[in-house]
Amino acid sequence: MTPQSLLLSTLGLLSLLSSAAWSSPMCTNQCCRFVEGFPVRLKKLRENYSQIRDFYEANNDLDSALLDQSVENSFNSQFACQAMDGLLEFYLTTVLPTAMAEVTETIMDLKPHVESILQIFDELKEDVNKCKNYLSCKNPFDITKLNSTYTQMEGKGLYKAMGELDLLFNYIEKYLASKRRRNQVTH
Repeated sequence: MTPQSLLLSTLGLLSLLSSAAWSSPMCTNQCCRFVEGFPVRLKKLRENYSQIRDFYEANNDLDSALLDQSVENSFNSQFACQAMDGLLEFYLTTVLPTAMAEVTETIMDLKPHVESILQIFDELKEDVNKCKNYLSCKNPFDITKLNSTYTQMEGKGLYKAMGELDLLFNYIEKYLASKRRRNQVTH
């Protein structure tokens, strides 16, 4: 290798490393790492959901949405953090425990996937609560309307809520992705 080619190789490597450093987030705290690491959790959520989606969608015969436009709007507002916290709480205390309780012998293969979603949501809720200042959480999200709609759907509410998990994943993904951008180093 000639001195010139060695120099060019070294410069190319340094250029590559410096551009990677400029485009990578500089996480110096737990909350930044939570936000940056969310895509791994999201992938696991979607993998588990893909295993249960057909069952819940097949049993959902309601036309109305549970996670309607007002929920999406909340995820696009200054209240997104509280909306995420409230919806995680709703799924953790109402929807997922009901889904677990309704697992029968014929659908036992759904149980590990519902359990995994429940565990990931529990960890997410814990991280959101630890990182409220980092996420700039504002006033509480009013989950009353969603709870009321779910209750009015009676037994079918479970299928609606579980069938719309992908929407919730998308809302959370979009919100946390917006927080990722603020961690990018600009030059």
